[in-house]
Amino acid sequence: LPIATSAAICSSDEISRMDVATGCDCATNFPSTNCDTCPLPSCGSPQSVITPKGHLLACNRGCVNCNIECDACFIWFNSLCSCIKRLENRDTTDCVSSDDLSKGPPNHPIWMLLNSRTLITTTKQVPGILELDQVKDSDGGFRLGQQVFQQNIKFDRATGALALNSVATRNEEQIHIHVCGIQTSKIRNVLSNLKPTDYTTLKPVTLSPPDFKPGSAMSCRISSTPGATIDVARDVNNYLQSTVAKAPQSCDQYYVGAGVITDINDHSWACVTTGTRSAEDLFCHT
Repeated sequence: LPIATSAAICSSDEISRMDVATGCDCATNFPSTNCDTCPLPSCGSPQSVITPKGHLLACNRGCVNCNIECDACFIWFNSLCSCIKRLENRDTTDCVSSDDLSKGPPNHPIWMLLNSRTLITTTKQVPGILELDQVKDSDGGFRLGQQVFQQNIKFDRATGALALNSVATRNEEQIHIHVCGIQTSKIRNVLSNLKPTDYTTLKPVTLSPPDFKPGSAMSCRISSTPGATIDVARDVNNYLQSTVAKAPQSCDQYYVGAGVITDINDHSWACVTTGTRSAEDLFCHT
């Protein structure tokens, strides 16, 4: 009998091209003990060094092949890879893609709701929010998340929220949006009490104690009509441009996150988080 040989592990390039239907297996274990923290360049005045939570072998490059054994790339080499493989082979899965993959891979990056239905990522290999503008359809992930709420897949518009963490607070080094449901949200309560006409452009929202812990800060913009989806990438990118324009070594860009949530009148809000607390913490757990 022929000896069964296992296929090679799907490479980062194969995942990006969505060329994983046959010929390779998605990584299932991430054994490396050599993956280490990747401190950011020193910033601020006085200067400090921010160290994100993700551990890698090669820093500042996201989930390239040399980081294939690092936990911070599980979402890329396992979760996303598995979704593409199952959809291309028409196997049962809870993954939801922005484009139909049953006819083979499209020639442009797509967005994917992963099998847990609590995370969305893209086939463009980028580490996080600072590279959001490098993704051709940079609003695609937030749009997919809001469509999922409209279809009542796992969560709905009334209780659902989306959150993209900052560089300083994220755990994984492939861009990902958290999809969550929160029955009683302090963020939703605050936004529901604001005057909509004051927030047609991005404006700071006051998050005061005791409801909000220190480090809670954000600016938001409201959708023009109830029930509508809202884009958020331009707000993020405009805000990031303003932080980069500050003193040369400002740390602000490393604390920028994003969130999308509805108020009690079913208006969507696009928010840019700017404090030390993560967007996930604010939008999914507050």
